[in-house]
Amino acid sequence: ATARASVVVARPRPPPREVSCESLARQGRRRAISSVVAVVAASTLGWRAPPPCHATSSDEEISSLRAKAVDAFSSRDFPAARDALRRLARLEPDNPSWREALGQCYVDAGEESDFASAAEEFSSALAMIDAADLESRARILSNRALAWEGAGRWDDALGDYDAALAAANDAGLPPDPYVLNSRGVCLAAMGRYASARDAFLSSARAFGDAGGVNTARNNKIRGDGYTFAASNAALTLAQLGDVDAARAEMERVSRRAPGNVDMRAGLAAIYWSEGRGEDAEREWEFACDRISVGCSKYRSREWLTNVRRWPPRMVELLESFLRVS
Repeated sequence: ATARASVVVARPRPPPREVSCESLARQGRRRAISSVVAVVAASTLGWRAPPPCHATSSDEEISSLRAKAVDAFSSRDFPAARDALRRLARLEPDNPSWREALGQCYVDAGEESDFASAAEEFSSALAMIDAADLESRARILSNRALAWEGAGRWDDALGDYDAALAAANDAGLPPDPYVLNSRGVCLAAMGRYASARDAFLSSARAFGDAGGVNTARNNKIRGDGYTFAASNAALTLAQLGDVDAARAEMERVSRRAPGNVDMRAGLAAIYWSEGRGEDAEREWEFACDRISVGCSKYRSREWLTNVRRWPPRMVELLESFLRVS
């Protein structure tokens, strides 16, 4: 519930499938981990995982350490995972998989993330891979870019994302839609909003064009990815000054993904700025009370600016709306 009077007719019904922008941001900036050896293995939409690690005379010890690393990572015990991976790196100093996995551990450690160490590990992995292994190069570059993002080094992140896309292209692979979206995030952080919008639109198109097996899981990945990129494009359009067109795009995204809190909150902000108080209240109440992830984080300027990364104009519009509550 909120401090506002609800204008939504309260009828019991299942809530729309939620689209959490925070979870999409995490998903969109790294691939699902199927094992620590194959860290950031490509999703069903993108690049493939690296080949299995090299066989050595210490196979039994390596197998045991690998299992420990996987178990520790799965339980989010990152210190234990890093310990196992460092031991693996000492046993196989020329195997880039362990360095790449260490980098991912440093990125994924939440409040204990160490982005500088992550970038260092990814750089070591890059130096070890075969120059002809363009798929691995693309994958590791995109992960080092994520580390640069975490460190706020936007120029370096953008450079690595561009290099990752170039390597994938040279390998005959289509552009990774997650990387295209991340390029937009970097460009927006640098104040280059027109270029950022182009990147977000390219990401949305790439999600729409993505192939793969037609399963419910893959369709959800494509649909959620498209929604996230299209939402970013609409928010950026408002920053560029075309609020009318931004509203129209948000309405289209919201119709396609009614469980998207982001666009409900964005529409509430814009409707309020246009004097459409009842429409604004309706969207906000729906986001807060009818979608399971709720709207509480959207009350935090710090979260909205530094985690969700709304552009300044949209942050101002939403804060103006929330001041009356």
